Amino acid sequence: MDADGKELCSFTDAKNPYYLSIDSEGRVLVADYYNSHIPLLNGKLELQRILIDDKTSEVKLRHPERFSYNEVTSTLCVQHGSSEDTSSRDVISLFSVQLSD
Repeated sequence: MDADGKELCSFTDAKNPYYLSIDSEGRVLVADYYNSHIPLLNGKLELQRILIDDKTSEVKLRHPERFSYNEVTSTLCVQHGSSEDTSSRDVISLFSVQLSD
């Protein structure tokens, strides 16, 4: 928002975004709960790519809720549900992820 409260940009493709983080270059990572993925957005909230999702990663990412990205080691630590049983405890998974192209 600007100083007058006017919206400058938005991202509306997330289904129940639980958490977000902004890196040192202004990129935004989102824990998109119902889409079961972590999208990477640029500073204008435009989708750059999907970093991790439940279809392409070795670990089935189900309903991510929280994460932490370490820029020095390029490691993304994600808290998410188990892919085997929706009532089971949460899982913490580590992924090696490069944010820059």
